[in-house]
Amino acid sequence: MLRPVWSHSAFPAGILALAALLFALAVNPGLLTTASMIGWSSSQLGLWVVVLGQTLALMGRGIDLSVGAGVSFVNVVAIALFETGYPLSAVILACVVLGLAIGAANGTLIGILRLNPLLATFAMSFVLLGLTLQIRSAPGGMAPMEAVRFMNGASLGIPNAMLVFLGVLVVWSLIAASDFWLKLRATGADPQRAWNSGLPTARLRFASYMLGGGFVGLSGLFVTLCVGAGDPLFAQPYTLLSIAGAVIGGVALNGGSGSGFGAVLGVIFIGLISDVALGIGASPFWQQLIVGCVLLAGLAAVVLSGGWLKARNDRISREMLAGGGRT
Repeated sequence: MLRPVWSHSAFPAGILALAALLFALAVNPGLLTTASMIGWSSSQLGLWVVVLGQTLALMGRGIDLSVGAGVSFVNVVAIALFETGYPLSAVILACVVLGLAIGAANGTLIGILRLNPLLATFAMSFVLLGLTLQIRSAPGGMAPMEAVRFMNGASLGIPNAMLVFLGVLVVWSLIAASDFWLKLRATGADPQRAWNSGLPTARLRFASYMLGGGFVGLSGLFVTLCVGAGDPLFAQPYTLLSIAGAVIGGVALNGGSGSGFGAVLGVIFIGLISDVALGIGASPFWQQLIVGCVLLAGLAAVVLSGGWLKARNDRISREMLAGGGRT
């Protein structure tokens, strides 16, 4: 039996994203034109991808404070490889492998050595930031213009950045449909019970960070191709934005519940609110205040609606059990 749409963990984020879209259209009626959508999707693509990596960490009752530094590190390494003369295919492979290596390092610290995820990834962010600044201390460099034009173009009226992200969502769908995802959810929901049931919780958490690192690598690659240059500090906001977007999207901070699609809706909501604040002509100081207040309101709405839905589902379950007992 299929669950009602409104009972899904991503439903509140979907409503918030729709409301933000309608408000953004009222401020900027041309938002859905091809040109506007190209600019918006290419600027948001990196965040859409990296929030999936953050979701993997959160699902196993972890967190990753190094995703922003990881994206920036992959970005400057990609530009350095392009400047050295490596072809696009080699750089794509290098970015994915580098992301997986970053994730494997975090997974070793957290899943194998059992360090606190908050402290381990916080320290890793400084390591990555230091390496990034060693490679490039200021924005610069250039990616191949053919690839940059493609990422900032459209096919049949659909932005290529969105088409690329659809491919990423296909990969995510395969992960979400796997036994690994179910076991990771069980580990995040109750690590001790999962371990007692025979699940390899340490390996599952290691794998979650390693796979999450793969999405970090893809995010760094897409940032490089969308921006066309290297910037050691470009993706620093991604860390907190990915956590906020995941939570707004219904992913629990204590693990075990939520979905990647909800997390993506959460960061889309954040992106739309930021564009609205910019579109109404507010000063940069007021923009930050507006976005912060709306994010707090969105988080409150998600928490309250989640509590209401859980209580309602529990009540329905009790009524069904009681009805079954009488028959």
